[in-house]
Amino acid sequence: MTRFAAPCYPGQIVGAVEQREVLRRDVLARRDRVSPEDRRRWSRAIADRFWRLPELASARTVHFSLSVGSEVETGELVAEAKRRRLRVVVPVTVVEGRRLVLAEFEGAETLEPGPFGILEPSVASRKLVAVDDVDALVIPGVAFDDQGNRLGWGAGYYDRLLADARRGVPIIALAYECQIVPAIPPRDHDVRVSVIVTDQRVIRSRAATPSAPAVSGSS
Repeated sequence: MTRFAAPCYPGQIVGAVEQREVLRRDVLARRDRVSPEDRRRWSRAIADRFWRLPELASARTVHFSLSVGSEVETGELVAEAKRRRLRVVVPVTVVEGRRLVLAEFEGAETLEPGPFGILEPSVASRKLVAVDDVDALVIPGVAFDDQGNRLGWGAGYYDRLLADARRGVPIIALAYECQIVPAIPPRDHDVRVSVIVTDQRVIRSRAATPSAPAVSGSS
């Protein structure tokens, strides 16, 4: 069984580019050390929490990334979404401009490796979907904090996609608990996630959750 100390990164705050790169390597190394058995078990726990999210209650079109390597496994999430008759869209990498476009997922048989080896709908089968047609965006990442700040791979592909998302759409991250860190100071172009689902809990980012309205008292 994979064992990590908790919290994974006590007291570590990441700001400078060099600090971000050190943390990126550290978290990825820890994630890569998770055993296949734990990865499957933790991914099932994440999936169970995910489907109970109220943010999904009215969703009809949902974006999922197709997992690769030691990421939280999303294959069963995609299959369950199809069983629930949701329209599933997945990212397609456009290297020029470092951006993502979205295409409808119509089955594993329509997929082929993209520029970085990640599966995506083949050119022949590709049906593009506008990001503002998506009701919930389920995204990966390297590390997250409880403010909803996200550390990605450094190329900005998801930052550009999320910047074009419809205002108020739920942005949901899937992560193992060992990917949660105390603080990641955001950069100007970063987009916060609203919910993080881990194998141990659901984190609703304080920064993305509107505060309760004040109650007026009588004088």
